Amino acid sequence: MNIDKEVLDAINEIGFREPTKIQTEAIPLIKEGYDVVGQSETGSGKTGAFGIPLVEKVSKGEGVQALILVPTRELAQQIAVELQKFSRRKGLRVQCVYGGAPIAPQISGLRHAEIVVGTPGRIMDHLERGTLRTDRVGIFVLDEADKMIDMGFIDDIKLIEREIPKDRQTLMFSATMPEGLAGIRDRFTRGAVKVKTETKVSEDMLKQFYCDVERQMKFSLLVHLINEEDPYLSIVFCNTKREVDLVTKNLKRNGINADCLHGDMTQGRREHAIRDFHDGETDVLVATDVAARGLDFKKVTHIFNYGVPKNSEDYVNRIGRTARAGESGKAIVLLSEEDHPAFRRVMGTYDFEIQQMECNDFKKVPFIRGERDRQGRSGQYSRRGYRGQGSGRGRSFGRRESSNRLENSPLGGYGFPRSNGYMSNNRYGGN
Repeated sequence: MNIDKEVLDAINEIGFREPTKIQTEAIPLIKEGYDVVGQSETGSGKTGAFGIPLVEKVSKGEGVQALILVPTRELAQQIAVELQKFSRRKGLRVQCVYGGAPIAPQISGLRHAEIVVGTPGRIMDHLERGTLRTDRVGIFVLDEADKMIDMGFIDDIKLIEREIPKDRQTLMFSATMPEGLAGIRDRFTRGAVKVKTETKVSEDMLKQFYCDVERQMKFSLLVHLINEEDPYLSIVFCNTKREVDLVTKNLKRNGINADCLHGDMTQGRREHAIRDFHDGETDVLVATDVAARGLDFKKVTHIFNYGVPKNSEDYVNRIGRTARAGESGKAIVLLSEEDHPAFRRVMGTYDFEIQQMECNDFKKVPFIRGERDRQGRSGQYSRRGYRGQGSGRGRSFGRRESSNRLENSPLGGYGFPRSNGYMSNNRYGGN
């Protein structure tokens, strides 16, 4: 790819040997000056895809020349660290800016930075204060653009874009490209080249399972699976911040070394959770999709889907957190009735098999939602605690005994083939 020697030496020092597919396709285009819209899953090397040519193009001592917008503080920090590594031999200064941290050190760093990475809100703050000059910005990057739109940053992004010279190179990278992103793409880019690497799950290295479970037994099953599977590190994905908090608190009550990660936590609390999980001080991280997007966690052996995401591509990004770098992994869906529509969408989009996991009998454990539950008024918990046994065997998905309009369908009670596992109809592409 004809990478400059200074940058190539830095890459070799990091230990990178072979470029990923997204890097192979995007780096030459970016080096030639094209606007690029890249779509690739989390963990595919998107930061290197835009970061390596970006560092090549930036010169030392000539002001802020590259501005990178990201949805979360943690992703900003992670990208800043990577760019600092790429630019080590050139001596470039990378400034990371985000909310929830003292602004004075950021202001000081911006005076000397050549590359700025930050969240839209804090970038806007610096623009309003006059502490960030953008008149020399020649490269504008939107990373995880879909999540920034989902999080409501669209107005801030538009305002920031107006402050950047029109004669610039614009790069957009994301794991998904929903329809709502088309307007931003068309407005911000000029003749952009689209680069998409197909998502791939290695069925040799990553095994996928689902467990059919009644809603009131879902948490008990999660506790049972964590204890039975005994993962080295695992991530439990939930669909809402409230669910993340509840699941984390109840896992701790059941003696499981867990912590949480979501957008309502303070900056210090989030950094502490990420650091502990990276270092293996925490065994289980309970997180939302947005909070964990783009973060690189190593040695994750298990993914537990406590809920199925509405967006099928988010499901693939979840399970892609394990079975990395030649390691094996396991992804398990805890499937209750409200998850069926989303699970159908996943199976209708991707071509891989998810086998039913047969669980041994497991007991029901307390799941305390709040004071109302503690006082025993919910009908689920009393002073005597929970009673009874739950069965992980459950009913086969699509074979429920209760009446359903699809019950006599050849696809089974919930529209799935009557088999030991699920094979969807569409092809599922490479990594």
